[in-house]
Amino acid sequence: MQGTSQFNHQADIVNSAIRFISSWFKQSKSITAELNDFFILPQGKVIGKEVVIGRLKGIFGQSDEYAGGRYDIIDVNFELLDGGKGMGYVEGVAGFRAVLKTESKIISGPFKLYFALNNGQWKIVNIEFPGFSF
Repeated sequence: MQGTSQFNHQADIVNSAIRFISSWFKQSKSITAELNDFFILPQGKVIGKEVVIGRLKGIFGQSDEYAGGRYDIIDVNFELLDGGKGMGYVEGVAGFRAVLKTESKIISGPFKLYFALNNGQWKIVNIEFPGFSF
């Protein structure tokens, strides 16, 4: 039974990462469903979900579309903590073509999505993704 529970957590994290990445490539507003209410940045800085959403809208507004999005998940890791909480991440590489009316640019590199488990749901609490910065 314990193995099934572990597998379900890993599957939940991976599926959430896939939904986030797919929404990223589509520049979709549904990307926000995978985000936690707050983000934890290096040095313990905490910012609200609305700040992250504003940043995503700004990034998406710089290109007419993203084309040819591809990704590979290389590693998934998580740790369950007391009280039904947990921490985890998904990392890999991603790339896409940012298309403007006059030009296109390939954006690619490693990514790492950090997750926290709270109230039975894994939500993204930090993003390292090609083309994204805080």
